Amino acid sequence: GEGARIFQPLGVASLSVLVFYSVSGGPFGIEGAVQAGGFLFALLGFVVFPLIWGVPEALMTAELGSAFPEASGGVAWVEEAFGKKAGFFAGYTTWISGATDNAIYPVLFLEYLLQHIFGNDDAFQGMNRLLRFLLLSSTSIILAYLNYLGLEIVGNMSIIICIVSISPFVIMCIIGIPKVDPSRWIQFPDEDSSTTGDELEASGWFPLISTWGVLWRPLLNNLFW
Repeated sequence: GEGARIFQPLGVASLSVLVFYSVSGGPFGIEGAVQAGGFLFALLGFVVFPLIWGVPEALMTAELGSAFPEASGGVAWVEEAFGKKAGFFAGYTTWISGATDNAIYPVLFLEYLLQHIFGNDDAFQGMNRLLRFLLLSSTSIILAYLNYLGLEIVGNMSIIICIVSISPFVIMCIIGIPKVDPSRWIQFPDEDSSTTGDELEASGWFPLISTWGVLWRPLLNNLFW
């Protein structure tokens, strides 16, 4: 009736966090970006990339989301423009992308956790395979169950996860303030920069492209996510 309030399972904070994690992998990956691009190009990337990618994407989403107020999101936009077959294909590939992407985060979380506990980058790879499988599977099952419980609890848990994941970076920034040296911000990377680590591996179908000492593939990949 008139004056009745519409129940909104998501508040401004929880919705903002969900939108953030829908388009961003969070603060993880900053180290890889700096290692691949050096201080100057990493800082330029963090300043410029949101303007050339994030702002246009946000404007497009705001316009199309208002024009097509449907839960299917981008699938509805593709279906309207190119037909049902294209819409189905867009929905299917989005589902595949989401399933694959979501499988990555428990691995990243466990890898970061073990690195900080044992102080060893190889702790995750050296773990017993069965134990690693059980830890990753249990994490995925818990997160899937939270999604099953409903949107409200997903929003609340997203806020908690956001605080937990970002707080170490906030603490490190505060601790590092006395050691800030602005002269290092404009340094070009070393031409003979190290390429250790899987994300900087030069082999594969798409070998690394190095210009001015910048490893562009891992740099752009980290900036994008």
